[in-house]
Amino acid sequence: MIDFIKFMREIARFISLKLILIGLSLLLLSNLVYGEFSINYAQTRLVDNLYLLDAQLNYELPEVPLEALQNGVALTFVITILVERERWYLWDERIAALKQRYQLKYHAFSKQYVLTYLNTGIQETFPTLEAILTQLGQLEDFPLLDKHLVEANEVYWVHLQTYLDIESLPVPLRPIAYLSSQWRLNSNWYLCPLQSPKSEPG
Repeated sequence: MIDFIKFMREIARFISLKLILIGLSLLLLSNLVYGEFSINYAQTRLVDNLYLLDAQLNYELPEVPLEALQNGVALTFVITILVERERWYLWDERIAALKQRYQLKYHAFSKQYVLTYLNTGIQETFPTLEAILTQLGQLEDFPLLDKHLVEANEVYWVHLQTYLDIESLPVPLRPIAYLSSQWRLNSNWYLCPLQSPKSEPG
């Protein structure tokens, strides 16, 4: 029993050391071409008393996180969505704050990329990195807000941002990722209007 425990500890040390070595080697690549996260467009629709959000995002991974992905490190992508009511006399009032989380992983044995929708647990597999990043960039019919939370004749704004979640990386890689600008991937904030329904004439 003691030998088994020692064996498991050695495996844990080996895995941690491997991750550290991967991270250090990736840090040396920090002068390579950067990737980019961006939001091309976003718009809302009101369907059956529910606001839906459609958005197109662009994900380009630089060499550093791409190399980590190929070595078995899972990458977590986050989309932050805020809905705020415009007020001229105070700061805008926040109505809703949502996060969509996705995990991207590469299986070397099957040579398949796996996309996990962390909010629901649903998984999809893709044959290429390009295919999975294209799917990741399509946000369609996302349930955003109930119509009853929106006041008539008020102006609302939807704020979107996407980023790579460094805190979801394996612990040995996190300090290294914070030191490398290639890991700090995030888009600018994108704003699109959410106009409240007009009040009925009385």
